[in-house]
Amino acid sequence: MRKILKKATAVLLAAAMTFTPVVVNAEEQAEHLELTIQAATEQAAQLMEMMSIAGMTIAMVDIDNDFTWFHTLGYADATNQIPVTEQTLFNIGSTAKVFTAVAIMQLVEAGVLDLDEPIVTYLPEFRVLPNPIHGGNYRNITTRMLLTHVSGMHELHGDGVSSTEGKDRDFMNRLIPTLANLHMHNEELNRITYNNTAYALLGILVSRLTGSENYFDGFINYTQENIFTPAGMTSSSFDVNDSNKENIALVHIDATTLLGAYIYYSATSAGGMVSNAYDMALFMHVILSGGGDILLPETVAAMRQPQDFGIPFPNCIPNAPMGLGIMHVIHADGVATTGHGGNLLHHTELLLDFDNGIGVFVSVNTVAAAGAPTPLANMILRAAVEEKTGSPMPATASTNLIPFTDVERIVGWYAGLILGSTTEIVLDEEGLLHIYGIPGLPALPLTPVADGSFESIIGSLWFQEVEGIVFMHLGLQTAPVLIGERIEISYASADFVQWVGEYHYILSDGEIGAIATIGISEDGFAYSRQGDFVVFMNQADGNNFHFPGRIREFGSIVRFSMEDDSAIMRYSTFKFVRVSPVDDADELSESIAPTNTQLRFVIGNTEFSLDGEPHYMEGAPFVESVNNRTMIPLSVVAEIFGAEVGWVAETQIVTIALGEINLTVSAVEPLPYNMGMAHNVNGYIFIPLRYIAYAFGMHVSWDGINQAVYVFTDSAN
Repeated sequence: MRKILKKATAVLLAAAMTFTPVVVNAEEQAEHLELTIQAATEQAAQLMEMMSIAGMTIAMVDIDNDFTWFHTLGYADATNQIPVTEQTLFNIGSTAKVFTAVAIMQLVEAGVLDLDEPIVTYLPEFRVLPNPIHGGNYRNITTRMLLTHVSGMHELHGDGVSSTEGKDRDFMNRLIPTLANLHMHNEELNRITYNNTAYALLGILVSRLTGSENYFDGFINYTQENIFTPAGMTSSSFDVNDSNKENIALVHIDATTLLGAYIYYSATSAGGMVSNAYDMALFMHVILSGGGDILLPETVAAMRQPQDFGIPFPNCIPNAPMGLGIMHVIHADGVATTGHGGNLLHHTELLLDFDNGIGVFVSVNTVAAAGAPTPLANMILRAAVEEKTGSPMPATASTNLIPFTDVERIVGWYAGLILGSTTEIVLDEEGLLHIYGIPGLPALPLTPVADGSFESIIGSLWFQEVEGIVFMHLGLQTAPVLIGERIEISYASADFVQWVGEYHYILSDGEIGAIATIGISEDGFAYSRQGDFVVFMNQADGNNFHFPGRIREFGSIVRFSMEDDSAIMRYSTFKFVRVSPVDDADELSESIAPTNTQLRFVIGNTEFSLDGEPHYMEGAPFVESVNNRTMIPLSVVAEIFGAEVGWVAETQIVTIALGEINLTVSAVEPLPYNMGMAHNVNGYIFIPLRYIAYAFGMHVSWDGINQAVYVFTDSAN
């Protein structure tokens, strides 16, 4: 067994020299991957200008040719015009999780940790309250679950996790007592929910199992001695202090404007690492070569292996199987990539092609440029593989892309999986599509292309339907990435007006950590705005709201309350205090979209409500598995909507008539646009709710938390 605990420094330094990459000069660069370098240089320059990026750093390696290429653009400090170099440090955010996973796997190799043993075996004081709706049992949580985001833990925020005064070196020691008073996000192994709490706990595990009483310092020291030094990554660290802070690229709002004070992240094992292109190139050489002195080749292979917990869609992220600290993404064209991104004021992407020995690292120091590193890294990787092998990267999966001709399936609201904001695809009177809501940009026209995509100023957009849910992908040329999920948004209720205003989240040192504006849109939807980022909220019950969508933020509740005469908004462990209420509450209340009918169905329940009054139906609504459509009894359509309904047994066709609207739904042939078909269940005829609601001009909203469906009828209809 390799010794990995408390290695001798001399041994580590010797090992570090084993995988030092050859950094070629300009002439040699031109002879290897010349076309890739040219394309990467051009694309990077275009992104810098288009997205107003202050500084960018790029590294590409080819281990088979001992080749490393660096490219830097812009400034680490635009105000003082300090340029970015390959030695400039960037906050790599969640890309740090790869290194935390490496530390965990070293402990597995050493025989001191079992991935499938409950973590209470190693942390007996660990406990979390079950989710009041979704349950969960902390005693079942294992290290493998933490590594793959299926533990059900709630997201990590608040309680000193961020500060402008320096990293809180006691934060990780306080985390377990803090979690004892929090609820789980959902039941373990129920769904994949990206989770920083899990990786903070992994850092605690590393420290506990290596004998450190201070979990923060223990984790930093362990990774320094057992990962960074063996790899020769002398500038990288999970700590930020006086010795390296001056070399970190400053955070910019755009190409010329600094954000302000540096914000430290104290859950360091979840995303508090700084590194540079030079060190990341060293790491790519080591990991692509089989692990060097850091990991055994079979351990690297195990980390790459997608973990299958049998979690069905939509509880799993479509086309993104999880490895152990490594994420796989199957893009819209079926091509798969492996690596990990990171977003913590700076934005980063690390991609690793183990089959062809090529790695790419990209990082930017501009807040609004979250959409830059991933598409650029994908483009570079694909170009390098094709230039090296003479063949494009192979497609690995069926994609179910929606052709641009099916605009009805594309139009609607989308939860931003990467861009952050809620965006909207709109069809104008001339039949042209536009996308609204991308932070910092006006409405963008979408031009259809023969391959099924849409061209826009931000790149190609692709739309894909997976089991009835439409996803939006963004891609530079052939490298699209998942950026949005089509959602349904419900109108804000009149009593939501009392919570409208500006809220401040206060850091542990008294500084303002975030500013959120809670309001009601012109369409009558409740929203939360931070800068240019706008996210709509649906009402769950009472003063509890949630972000719509089955993938992003499932189970996350935004709670409003009054405390000491102040309006309070809580999200996870964030606590926002309102500092400026709305002045024209009466006028705003009148502007909320009026409704004269509101229906609420709960999946599997025969009781439903009509304008708050309980009613009962002859069969419980259910979600059919093929098209993921909510099915309701035909009799309800007649009772609620006042429609005349009929059933022709010979042809298996349902007829529905309301005014001038005449519809037919077959139990044999599916409806267009994957709307489903009628079903005969125990003698009761069920039809797709969404198809009927759309035909009658009604609005449908899905409440994933309570498995409920809302239908709103505008008074105008």
